[in-house]
Amino acid sequence: MRRIYIDVGGLTCPKKGSSAFVEALRKKIRKAGLEGQVEVIPRGCFGLCNLAPNLYIEPDGIWYSRFTLRDASVIVRQHLIQGKPVTRLIHYPKRGLVRRKQGGSQMPEALVAREVSVGEVAPDFTLKNEDGQEVALSGFRGKKNVVLAFYPFDWSPVCTTENCALTEDLAKFEGKETAIFGVSCDSHFSHKAWREKLGLKHSLLSDLKREVSRKYGLYLEELNCSKRATVVVDKSGKIAFKKVQEIKVPRNNEEILGAIR
Repeated sequence: MRRIYIDVGGLTCPKKGSSAFVEALRKKIRKAGLEGQVEVIPRGCFGLCNLAPNLYIEPDGIWYSRFTLRDASVIVRQHLIQGKPVTRLIHYPKRGLVRRKQGGSQMPEALVAREVSVGEVAPDFTLKNEDGQEVALSGFRGKKNVVLAFYPFDWSPVCTTENCALTEDLAKFEGKETAIFGVSCDSHFSHKAWREKLGLKHSLLSDLKREVSRKYGLYLEELNCSKRATVVVDKSGKIAFKKVQEIKVPRNNEEILGAIR
């Protein structure tokens, strides 16, 4: 179930057009046959009083801002149906605007991006690999399972150990029609140098803007990187397995292989 929280403002910061947008979005969702799959929830001010209007899509972890009534159909068609975020409307508010250290408004707990769950459709994305070539998750749908091995940083000890292990077991994964991608917030230039240094055979994806780790609820704010986590996406595009490790604990390849059907 997706939930779309829409900021309709309050007495001190009314959001012009938000109520009309709520109705327009609900209408488009009904027309697309998505009732029961998407819930639209109007909320009071999110604490973003200098922005108008805003919405947050859970569990995708996507913020949209400065949209118009016309964008209701675009959000439904492109984001909800095709699984492609409307990039021109994306806005991640600064932390200072969302949560104030002393008093003032706070982000409702329901709006904090949560981790993706098994059984959900995996949020689509496109990232650059070590060669700077774009890789889209949706390109594997109906063809291969995909293992997304999120890790904090290239060149670090645990990340080095587990990525070498993934390459050593690559044939086992390929035998199960599965592609492996390491995903971190490093640049694709760092990925290329590190991959060549270690002799890795699986590909590495650059989440330099932290958008995918945020979208999957796997962003570790204290270190400004992704958590150490594994997400297995099956051929239908749904999440078949998810596990988050302690930051210094490497993943278990046999456990991952056992989750792939």
